[in-house]
Amino acid sequence: MSRRVDLRDLICGATTAILVGCSPAPTQSEPAPASGAETLPTQPLARESQLQDVVSRAHADHNLVALGAVMASREGLIDIAVAGRRASNAGDPVLSTDAWHLGSNTKALTALLYAQLVERGLVEWGAPLPALFPDLVDEMDPAWNDVTIEDLFAHRSGMMQMGGFWLGARRSDERAMPIQRMEAAKNVLTRPPSKTPGAFDYNNLNYIVAGAAMESVLRGRDDLPGTWEDAMQALLFDTLGSEAARTGFGYGPPPQGLEGHRALFGLAPNPVGRGSTADNPAVLGPAGTLHATLEAHATLAIEFLKDDSSLIPVHMREKLFEPHPDEASGYAMGWGVYDHATYGRLFLHSGSNTMWTSRITIAPNLDRVIIVNTNQFSDAARKAIDTVTVEMLDQAMSDQLPE
Repeated sequence: MSRRVDLRDLICGATTAILVGCSPAPTQSEPAPASGAETLPTQPLARESQLQDVVSRAHADHNLVALGAVMASREGLIDIAVAGRRASNAGDPVLSTDAWHLGSNTKALTALLYAQLVERGLVEWGAPLPALFPDLVDEMDPAWNDVTIEDLFAHRSGMMQMGGFWLGARRSDERAMPIQRMEAAKNVLTRPPSKTPGAFDYNNLNYIVAGAAMESVLRGRDDLPGTWEDAMQALLFDTLGSEAARTGFGYGPPPQGLEGHRALFGLAPNPVGRGSTADNPAVLGPAGTLHATLEAHATLAIEFLKDDSSLIPVHMREKLFEPHPDEASGYAMGWGVYDHATYGRLFLHSGSNTMWTSRITIAPNLDRVIIVNTNQFSDAARKAIDTVTVEMLDQAMSDQLPE
């Protein structure tokens, strides 16, 4: 029997189990800088600067280091607002073009990458694990035979949770990411499931294994990149319309601008810098190591609203937004699915590497994408994100009413 996901966790980000990785570890390489155009194409809000007012107030009320938000519709960006400093020990103000760590909000984009491979006829929806890992068939435990790619994306595979020892060992692992991800897949698939297949159990390993499956398909092809990182750039980000959006994504902590923060023993949040402790290991990439500017993330997310999107056609969107294994589950392909009495059906997710917090909400009935980010992880950060998200949804509701 399926169990409905508690969407309050996804909305509020209150439980680190549904956020990306709770044990920070170093990245394996320094990512390329994220950049963005200084002049953003926006449609002004009906009441100009309202988003900035909401963000500035929430930032001050909850005493955050930095807070940023973007609102968009099918027609494009509506407004972007930021408040605060790039780091608690520095005076540099946050800029609208700065990048923010997305944490588990990476997951929906990893599922989107798989959908792109489906469109190219390289993989199929419903593919069981033996079909995704033909080289491991002879070694794979037969209990995995009926587990599908959808089970991975919906956290219903029965895979074990990753341990701190495994994460720690990745700190000094200099092998290429496809090798590390394939090893992780082999380690889990050659043993029987440690959890119950079919039951919801949020787990980053699901997406690492899915990433390994995609890299296995891409390996050796001359027409496509061979790594999850390069395939994300080529098949998703490079398709976006503006240079600022195409170059606004990267991997690991942002190499410049904002810094993530960690608070220990109730003390004030301290910046974590950009070194080995500023994010989870790069092997977790498909589960949650992306960073992006507000503009870039929103520009991609808008494609989920468009009926004429060439990147996300309607049949693909319906598949990615469909709860698995049924409507009662409340979780789709990297998206929480929540039917709100006022706003209609929402597709949303939160992410954190325990040094940042990011939430994306897509409200098709209101024609809105709302993304709210902070560079820290705390109850105050969650409450500030709640405030901005709800106020912008309410504003979208009022915009729908006839004058």
